[in-house]
Amino acid sequence: MTELLPFSAAADDEPIPALDDRLCDGPDMRDATPIEEMLNALHQFDDDDVGYVSLYRFLLASIGCPVSLCYERNGEQSIKLWMPMDTQTRHRTRWTHFLLMDLERGDGRRDELLRQLREHGPKMDRRPTNARKTTWVVRDFIRAGGRILLNPRGVLEDHCVMRDLADTAQQRDEALSRYLDLRRRYNTDRQIKRAVCMLGVQTANGWRVLEAVK
Repeated sequence: MTELLPFSAAADDEPIPALDDRLCDGPDMRDATPIEEMLNALHQFDDDDVGYVSLYRFLLASIGCPVSLCYERNGEQSIKLWMPMDTQTRHRTRWTHFLLMDLERGDGRRDELLRQLREHGPKMDRRPTNARKTTWVVRDFIRAGGRILLNPRGVLEDHCVMRDLADTAQQRDEALSRYLDLRRRYNTDRQIKRAVCMLGVQTANGWRVLEAVK
């Protein structure tokens, strides 16, 4: 398998170094399932794209290299692979190289991977945003019982808290869904933060909270 590797990947007999015990370190590759065993497990799903992709995502995540869907500025969809930059990066590159090659063995696997990421995430969204629509979605979310939290470091919290203020559960769920979709777009953070700072209430511990007053 070594002859197929890029220069940035570890060779078959290259020792795996210890991690530096840093917060940015990924899972220890010395404990990872051997790549040959991963590929053998994937080959059991050669006739099942759904099962293959579900296992494929799990195996990549197990070595600290999850995949996500990215909407580019022009609307095109691409698959992004994340990898920790630590002392074991060469070995993560080796594992991911063979996993990425194996994905291409089946014609429908990339499409199935995109489908699963569209439905369940994780996602990033770099498409341009509409300020008026952002305002409308945030206002609707707040009116439906949503609460937006800005922590003392100025970071929006992704955990959403919903109170039962909407007329129906469907209205509440739709407002939440629209807000979560909005949060996936990088360019909306500044506008949402500005709304929380202008209209929200600051707590004693430094948080700012934007919510509807009962």
